[in-house]
Amino acid sequence: MQIAEKIRTIVFPGKDVSSLELKKHIPALDGVRGLAVLLVLCYDCLKLHNDGFIPTLIARKFAASGWIGVDLFFVLSGFLITGILLDTAGRKGYWKSFILRRSVRIFPLYYGTLIVVFAIAPLVCLALGYESATGALAAVKETQFWYWGYLQNWLFAWQGAWPDGRVLNHFWSLAVEEQFYLIWPFVVIACSRKRLAWVCFGLCLTALTLRYTLLTNGVPGVTTYVMTITRMDSLCAGALLAIAFRSPGWASRQAKYLPILCATGFVMLLGIDVFYPILKSQSFAAYSIGHSLVAIVFATLIGTLVLLTDRHFLSRLFCFAGLTTLGKYSYAIYVFHRFVYRAVKSYDWNFLPEASQSWAIFIATLVLSYLVARISWLLWESPFLALKVYMPRPDADFNKPAVDNNNESKQQETRQSVAAF
Repeated sequence: MQIAEKIRTIVFPGKDVSSLELKKHIPALDGVRGLAVLLVLCYDCLKLHNDGFIPTLIARKFAASGWIGVDLFFVLSGFLITGILLDTAGRKGYWKSFILRRSVRIFPLYYGTLIVVFAIAPLVCLALGYESATGALAAVKETQFWYWGYLQNWLFAWQGAWPDGRVLNHFWSLAVEEQFYLIWPFVVIACSRKRLAWVCFGLCLTALTLRYTLLTNGVPGVTTYVMTITRMDSLCAGALLAIAFRSPGWASRQAKYLPILCATGFVMLLGIDVFYPILKSQSFAAYSIGHSLVAIVFATLIGTLVLLTDRHFLSRLFCFAGLTTLGKYSYAIYVFHRFVYRAVKSYDWNFLPEASQSWAIFIATLVLSYLVARISWLLWESPFLALKVYMPRPDADFNKPAVDNNNESKQQETRQSVAAF
């Protein structure tokens, strides 16, 4: 046992759990966002031909598994949002401050995009004679009510299929996130931390059970994939991690094992996938148990990055400038990447060898999505984000513990103030 502990200390040198400062910005979590959006881009935009070359096969497998990037976003949101809410629970302006700060981060880009898609783009496409684009925009415009109300995921669930035009299909996850933002503050404030943990466990089990039951009764996989209740295991896995780090007993005794659990879980995930395709998109395995297993691995990854010292190779990897830059602009990249991909694909790439065209299209999409996102950040999002100065979080005094419900014993805790997404 002592030998195993020494090996763990050498391979995964962690910070002193008692001195963790969750209120500070954790650069590695920007890298997590970057990885998440990179996975999504690979899944949506990296379409490689199977030439039998081993590196190509590995790249195809990685791209085909990129759907888990959305799961990673969900787990990270659950961790950060729950942490913010726990740290401010019981303080004056708890709900108002949270909603206003989330609104100036999320709404400008989201509703700005809807205005372009529903009002401006149809006129431009009609004037330029882009008939196919005009038809797709007209089709999505017929269901615009759902998008204005952040309800499009329930529209897809009800229809049991993705809309043909695929203009705003990826916005389903933004609806899930927004519904979580609206409901979760009330859940957190209504529960003690122990009860909140049980609520999270219950929602994880409910999501898994409901997905399995619906799938085995012939409900389309799209329905289980996009409904908020069937995706709560990913969000609640992150929430459980946030609760655990704010529970001194658990943090001092069990947190140190997160790196080992992460490494073991990752290996097991790949091993299980060989025999039961839990990483294959749109498969029964992925739609059922796959989401839950992926959420567990991602939660341990996030916990590991919070614990590891800045000099550890894994921390340095996730602090790599390329990943953190993608992470900083991940929201806008996610919003714009499919529009950019369509534009890039419309260009004639036949001047390149066929084997290189898919890579060229992907790289061009990645670079242009970043550039568009950066422009959006500078010209559109930043002015709205500047308004946050007028809506500070009610947690300025970190020496005073937030009110814990049911009069449980209060502990002075560190706080994470990093914004999600």
